[in-house]
Amino acid sequence: MKKLLFITSMLLAGAFFSFAEQVPAGVSIIFHVANDDGETIHGERPRSPVCPPSACLDDHTLYISGEHSDYMLYLVDTSGEEPDVVYQVYVPANVSAVILPATLSGTYELQLYDGGEYYFYSEIEL
Repeated sequence: MKKLLFITSMLLAGAFFSFAEQVPAGVSIIFHVANDDGETIHGERPRSPVCPPSACLDDHTLYISGEHSDYMLYLVDTSGEEPDVVYQVYVPANVSAVILPATLSGTYELQLYDGGEYYFYSEIEL
């Protein structure tokens, strides 16, 4: 009976982990939080922490892990005097992978904006 219980629990554990979300290989992205004015939020005044999404970049494919809200994704070139939005795309909540244009290369600021008071940003290399 113990063997049967052990085998059953191992099969259930294997089935559970086979349905777990696979994390793609790539460079992890650490997002920072800023408000609409571009002011970086350090967590001093917010009443609850703003949780940025978990994401990674594999070549020109951005993977957003887990559940997330709808985002407007911006790639901003900050190398000049004025920031220049070079690419933007709408990312629905049910989409976990976004393919960025292969024609872009260099360092960009990746911004995810959900239409609220804050947005998430990180520097990426394509």
